[in-house]
Amino acid sequence: MDFNALFKVGETLVNEYIVKPEDTADFIGNKGVTVLSTPSMIGFMEDTATHIVIDKMPENYRVVGTKINVEHINSTPFNMMVTVKATLIAIEGRKLRYNVEAFNEKCKIGFGIYEQHVINLGGFLNKN
Repeated sequence: MDFNALFKVGETLVNEYIVKPEDTADFIGNKGVTVLSTPSMIGFMEDTATHIVIDKMPENYRVVGTKINVEHINSTPFNMMVTVKATLIAIEGRKLRYNVEAFNEKCKIGFGIYEQHVINLGGFLNKN
């Protein structure tokens, strides 16, 4: 399957998220650190990137995250808005690569590269 025909390098999506209690470092065990956790920031990045391509997937195909290299450079307090921008920067066979950036209401909080692979859902789930 030619994924270059389905997706376009340069496609970008911007999503907004509010930092909830379950998104904080405190929630995952780092007690008293009531700011956005790195895993939650990564989750926001993955969600935004996925929504660039998910509606264009053929039936029974999905994307799964396979690699992420990000830096979390500034904190974001509970209840603040986070804006995530994801841009599809490469399509290499079944591999999709994105540039991801995250901002709070004051500054950039994270950036990096995220990769996904397109999988056939039936074959993928039957491998286990």
